This record gives sequence, C-alpha cells and structure tokens, in this order.
Amino acid sequence: MEGLLNYYAADSFIHRLNPTLKLAGIMALMVAVTMAFDPWTPLAFFLLGLFMLKVLARVPVRQFIRPLLLFVVLGALGFISANAFFYTPLPGRPVTILWQAGGVRIILEGIRVGISLTLRMLAIVTLSILFVSTTDPTDFVLSLIQQARFPFRLGYGILVAYRFLPLWRTELEIIRAAHRIRGAGERPTLRGRWEQLQRYAVPLLASAIRKSERVAIAMDSKAFGALPQRTYYRDVHVRPMDWAFLAGCVLAAAAIVWGMAQLGLLEGYGVVPEA
Repeated sequence: MEGLLNYYAADSFIHRLNPTLKLAGIMALMVAVTMAFDPWTPLAFFLLGLFMLKVLARVPVRQFIRPLLLFVVLGALGFISANAFFYTPLPGRPVTILWQAGGVRIILEGIRVGISLTLRMLAIVTLSILFVSTTDPTDFVLSLIQQARFPFRLGYGILVAYRFLPLWRTELEIIRAAHRIRGAGERPTLRGRWEQLQRYAVPLLASAIRKSERVAIAMDSKAFGALPQRTYYRDVHVRPMDWAFLAGCVLAAAAIVWGMAQLGLLEGYGVVPEA
C-alpha cells in the first residue's frame, strides 16, 4: 500500500535515530495503546502519532493521508457498524437504543466500542507509518544485526525481500501496460479478474525467479556466509539521543495513561472485557 510501506528520505530528528531503539520506543507506544479500551486514550495516542509524523519527522501529509483514510473507512464499515448493530452488553448492563425496527437496533454503547477500536487501529497504523517512513531498510537491518545481534544471514534475506516489494510493484505495472497494448484489457467481472490474475502471475513469477537467481549468484561470488563474522561498509551507532527517544516514548505513554486516569476517562485499562 503506497504510503504505508514507503521510506521517505528526509533529515529530521526521527530520521536520525537508531532504528532498533526507534522501533523499541514506537513498540512501547503501541503496547500502551493496545491495552486501552476507552475511546479517549487511543485518540490521544493517535494525535501523538500525527504530531510525531508531521513535526518531529516532517513527513508530508500526502505521504500518509491515503492509508489513514482507508483505515478510517474500514473502521467505520467494520468496527463501528458491526458493534452498533450486534453489540451484546454484559449481563445487568443497561444499553441505550438509538434506533430500533423489529429485531434490528442501533446501540449507543456499541458505537462507542466501535469508535474505540477504530481509534486504536488508527493509532497503531500511524505509529507504523512513522517507523516505516522514517527508517531506511538497509539501516534497519544493519542495526538489527549490529545492536540486536540478529543473524546476518537472516537479516540479509529480510532486506532482499523488502527490496523486492517495490520491484514487483513496478514489474506488475509493466506487465499490465504490456497486456493493455496487446488488447488484453482488464475486465471488472469476477471471471475477468481471475483470468487477468492468471495472465499476470506467470510473467511476474518468472521475473521474481530471475531476480532471485541473480541475487543467489551475487551472494555466492562474494562468499556470503563463508565466515562466522563479517565486516560492514557502514556502521550504525547508538547515541544518547536514541536512548532519550526511547525514554521519552515510555514517559509519553505513561503520561497519557496517567492523565486519562486523572480526568476520569480511563476505563478498564489492561483488562480485556468479558465476552
């Protein structure tokens, strides 16, 4: 998905952070928002993610607005509508019925639960975009290997797979254009979609196999993995501001949870509601 898997090159505070500690800090925020079951706490984390994206990372709005709007639509159609119609309260809990026609009804508490789930999803997506759009994949893998002691053979495989994603997208566009030129246009019917998927799959798979063979030959020619240790052209270092960012994320998560508790808006934090 464009904007969700793309790295945006820039010179900002977030871009200069060590990828491993940046991931740890963002994961701390994600874990904190995952345990929130009220709508206000996820909203605070969502706004924090937007602030970090726009101000600290200086990522343009056009880079992340499309995936966010998509998840807003998915949340409205999925979480909010489903809970509005099919919400089942706990025994003894009252419900507020906004509309009812026969056995179909819209429940206010269900809408509230759906909004909470949607905001939680948006907060997690925003933080994910923050990490992906500000982290160079090569630096991320090097940081995992050098700081997190990740096996370099596995790390290189992950890097190659990640690098292949935009290449496959480009290959798919070339194949689609070639088919349109030859008169094999796209058809909106289900059968037409299935036929064009078959037409696209064969050349796309052949191209992927060719690229994989070239990568394997290049790895063998450079004796990749012949020695237990290896050197690197570029080293990724950990600096004091990286630890400061990690500590800041933990403190921000704790401050949001504490602030919501003081305002009386925090409900059942960390407690999974009973079915």
